[in-house]
Amino acid sequence: MAVVSLALFKKHVRADDFADDDEYLAHLLEAAEVSVITATNRSVQELAEGNAGEFPTPLKHAVMMLAAHWYNQRESVSSVQMHQVPDSLQTLVKPYRKLVGDAGR
Repeated sequence: MAVVSLALFKKHVRADDFADDDEYLAHLLEAAEVSVITATNRSVQELAEGNAGEFPTPLKHAVMMLAAHWYNQRESVSSVQMHQVPDSLQTLVKPYRKLVGDAGR
């Protein structure tokens, strides 16, 4: 289940005027979606149920942010020191994270 469309993600990374990277962008979206959903300790269905049947918009944005980071930083190391933007990704994901013994949202 794709929670973010390729068209929207291409706008996010400003790659909407060419198609050369479409397969790679779709791959990044899929990997980011799995990572974000896994970070919540919930299923897609649980997340949608807690949001009137729709996958939550903050989590969609988290998927795009993570995939965009991977698109721009293609290796696991960098010769340049990078700094995390404080609370950006975690601020989007943390409210949806199921804690141990948490029966609902």
